[in-house]
Amino acid sequence: MRNIFVFLLPLLLVGCFHHGENDAKEAVDSFSVAYFNWRFKEAMPYVTPHSALWLRFAASQVDQEDVDSLRAKKYAADVRVEDVSSVDDTTKMATVIVKDFIVMDSIGGSPRVVPIDTFRLPLALANGFWRVHLRRLP
Repeated sequence: MRNIFVFLLPLLLVGCFHHGENDAKEAVDSFSVAYFNWRFKEAMPYVTPHSALWLRFAASQVDQEDVDSLRAKKYAADVRVEDVSSVDDTTKMATVIVKDFIVMDSIGGSPRVVPIDTFRLPLALANGFWRVHLRRLP
């Protein structure tokens, strides 16, 4: 019995390290959880280089009222990746449902909680990895 564990343990460990390494659904899920909870720095690894500009812009627009609204929330935004479909060899489109998240209103407006919304997020291959490719802020 012990010999079986000695043989299977390395296989299990190798399999764990490669799981999801280039998975589009995991990339969009990780991005969405970070982005819709306003953790823009944590979202950076899951976007294309061009998209990083959008995240920097979003972070620059956060003010104290936004921070206070985020701190007052009891729970984080709930994110569910509904679907990821191929457009072509280098492009995919993800449908993401987000519940109970805060959005910034226009300049001078107060942040508000949105109960539920659906987003379509494009993904592109960047250096061989699937990454969210923002053309605007979701």
